[in-house]
Amino acid sequence: MSMQMIRSCTEADIARITRDYVRTARIMTDSGFDVLEIHMAHGYLLSSFLAKQQNRRKDSWNGSLENRARFARQVARAVREEVGDAVAVTAKIGLTDGSRAGFSMPETLEFAQLLESDGTLDALELSGGSSLLNPMYLFRGAVPIKEFAATMPPALRLGLKSPIGKQFFKSYPFEEAYFEEKALVFREALSMPLIMLGGINTKETMDRAMAEGFDFVAMGRALLREPDLVNKMMAGEVTSGVCSHCNLCMTRAAATSDKIDNRTRCVEIAPFVPASSV
Repeated sequence: MSMQMIRSCTEADIARITRDYVRTARIMTDSGFDVLEIHMAHGYLLSSFLAKQQNRRKDSWNGSLENRARFARQVARAVREEVGDAVAVTAKIGLTDGSRAGFSMPETLEFAQLLESDGTLDALELSGGSSLLNPMYLFRGAVPIKEFAATMPPALRLGLKSPIGKQFFKSYPFEEAYFEEKALVFREALSMPLIMLGGINTKETMDRAMAEGFDFVAMGRALLREPDLVNKMMAGEVTSGVCSHCNLCMTRAAATSDKIDNRTRCVEIAPFVPASSV
């Protein structure tokens, strides 16, 4: 969607990118952060090596799952060696990309077991969907194609307004904790701490996740809408958030036009303004 040509990573690229992760981990640790998350999901670089249908390499970074997982495991190991026990190091992995062309169970579970056996991570965050193949599998709820198209360059804008756009942005009705069923398969198979996510909005769902053996839950859109939601729950003021899952926050976060203010936030409490006035 960036409208750019790409090429395969060379061995030098892979080594350089691994060093970039290490350098970033050191900067974040020295800046006082408590937890670092390595993104191994959603079709981004590390996860693009994992899926057989996307990894078209002809070298030792393709083939068996062990080969396809080498890059992600190498990064996790290098980051851990750099920061030691100074911070917690977690990774976000996909339960499934939501596409036959993506990375899916049972291989995703096998990948998680490899990460657990390495002992380099303190927890795994269980996500799903692919920014390249099926983005709405992650977000669920409203599908704002019109608003998304408005943030794109002209050629992509036309494509998103065509029937192709509806094929790319599939519709999935919102239901809270929509990854729970698949995440429970991972919970049963793994002993390391796990983080459940997927449209978590209520304290009841959080309590259920804890009872099912998850160590943490992650919240995204609910906290964009109410940054103080967890504090209000702890104080007993509320038991649920008010996020409507309109997904307009997603359209602006991914904006590529320089005329769009793409700061990630809830549009219901912070209307958008042109980038030129920011």
